[in-house]
Amino acid sequence: MAHSTRTRLELQWLMVTFALTACSSEDPHTGAHAARTPTVTSGSAASTATPISSGSSGSNALVAGASSVPAASSGGSGAPPSAAASSGAGSQAVPLAGSGTPRAGGPASGVAGSSVPMVQMTPFVGPLDGDSAKPMVSIPDVPCGVPRIGFNAAPPSVKITNRDVVVAYPCAHEGAAVTFFLFIHGTLQEAQKVAFTMNAFPIHNMVDSHNVIVVVPKAVGTQWGNGDNGADAPHLAEVVDWVYATFGQKFNIRSMWASGGSWGAFYLGNTFACDPKYESRLRGVRMVVGGGCPRCSNRLSCVVAQQELELGMDMPLTDQAKEMATVKANVEPYAMMHGCDAKMGPTNLGPVRAWTWPNCDPGWVHSYYLGPGQHADPWNDPTALMHMVEEIKSIEK
Repeated sequence: MAHSTRTRLELQWLMVTFALTACSSEDPHTGAHAARTPTVTSGSAASTATPISSGSSGSNALVAGASSVPAASSGGSGAPPSAAASSGAGSQAVPLAGSGTPRAGGPASGVAGSSVPMVQMTPFVGPLDGDSAKPMVSIPDVPCGVPRIGFNAAPPSVKITNRDVVVAYPCAHEGAAVTFFLFIHGTLQEAQKVAFTMNAFPIHNMVDSHNVIVVVPKAVGTQWGNGDNGADAPHLAEVVDWVYATFGQKFNIRSMWASGGSWGAFYLGNTFACDPKYESRLRGVRMVVGGGCPRCSNRLSCVVAQQELELGMDMPLTDQAKEMATVKANVEPYAMMHGCDAKMGPTNLGPVRAWTWPNCDPGWVHSYYLGPGQHADPWNDPTALMHMVEEIKSIEK
């Protein structure tokens, strides 16, 4: 197959596969890869997917897998302003973004139809763990510190809108600087909504070491906003308000992040992230196996995480396909808007490969992570987990 033809097919494969990952089930007991008929549309005709030759190294990667994806709503995740894709810089150390120096003239220009809100954050003064002369933060029936969770153990929760919402917060004094991290789970049965979601990205183990408030609400059904009679969106709004009402006067909440997996990423990008009611609070999103940056990422930091065997339909990706995946994630246009340097990577973080756009203007971070596995595989490698959490925290400096 000619090189130009292969490149074109890889682009078609990535365009379809990024959309398909948004609706696969994350339930570890149902399996994320039930029988699918690989198809890809070229022009007006559909054709059967064929392996893409990897050249002289690596295995083949299939073009796409057919699955049903709901159409994005008018308020959803759309194509970002165009920007030229930069090439990778090889295997280099990944610096933490968000700690750059403001550039003369502001963010990169030439991005049509966009405005970049200024990040107004008062520098934090005082001990990160709060004033030792003040009381330790405590809320009724939910002890502070790392919660114990498992598929047979329920972590502490509170009632919000008559739903159980898991809450974990650091054992710290009043005034401590904290990060509010909100999970939006994927397609899961009731018994897996909390345990699977938290074990898939165990940031709760770092609530004390990194001062994180972790909150895990649950949808009415298996998917947020699907068959809920309009009840899920108001519930999430009440959850966010509860966190700020409960902790906002005790802790110094430096930033709020929302993390969505699979359908949760689809809902996050199409509904939650761009809702105007969160504009003054939500600072960043983590999009996991569910597409790229939301269309409103001109006002958000954006971290995208995908799985290699999910994208490659059970086959490893070529180096070229990996670079193309970083482009299709739509991170770069927003990174350029926020004054970041050109893309660097990939770098090995345990089994995870990472690309970053370093030295962003203060208050911003943009990156892309590629795990080695399948759709429902966890992001629990300690090296990668630590890097992701520290990257999230970096926008608060």
